[in-house]
Amino acid sequence: GLNCMIKKLMGVFIAINGVGCGISLFLQSGLGSDPIGVLCDGISRSLNISIGQASLIYNLIVILIAAIVAKGNLGLGTVIYALLSGYFIDFYNWIFAPLKIGELNFLGRLAVYVIGEILLAAALAMLIYFKLGMNALDAVLYKVNSLTGISYAVLRTGCDILYSILGVILGGVFGIGTLISFLTTGYLVGKFTRIMDAMNRLNKDNKSYS
Repeated sequence: GLNCMIKKLMGVFIAINGVGCGISLFLQSGLGSDPIGVLCDGISRSLNISIGQASLIYNLIVILIAAIVAKGNLGLGTVIYALLSGYFIDFYNWIFAPLKIGELNFLGRLAVYVIGEILLAAALAMLIYFKLGMNALDAVLYKVNSLTGISYAVLRTGCDILYSILGVILGGVFGIGTLISFLTTGYLVGKFTRIMDAMNRLNKDNKSYS
């Protein structure tokens, strides 16, 4: 009922914070962003707008595609995510800017990047887990997965490569962080989703015993 809905919306809100914080840490580390970040970085540089505004444009385009091909995977969470995640990236960029993360040594910047990667993957897994509609790209990829049988991880990696190339052409920063993101995001999202499912099952088992 309403209680469940409020819980889910809070989950989406936490997830959007995770995405905003994670991507902002990528950008601050100066090691290149995740592939969607590289694309949005490119859009922001070529159109001279903030990363958040670039992210909004990107999200609206993908939502349009998802609405045409994968309506069943979309939900309130998809729309909230698309409209708000860009503002959260800008907000966290503003918070982290005084910390001058980009001036840390390489290991320090790498540590910041890894924290961002874990935050982002956990947040994306939360969106899938709460079933309020995943982020629009995942909505499309899961639909393609159900039609073709090609695994989500393979589809996500293919998308990541395409986004990175497009982003670099538009002037986005590609770096070692982008490579880390390539190799780990799909895997980590899957892992976090499984952990959340397992915790949920445990929770249900405990309730049925009590």
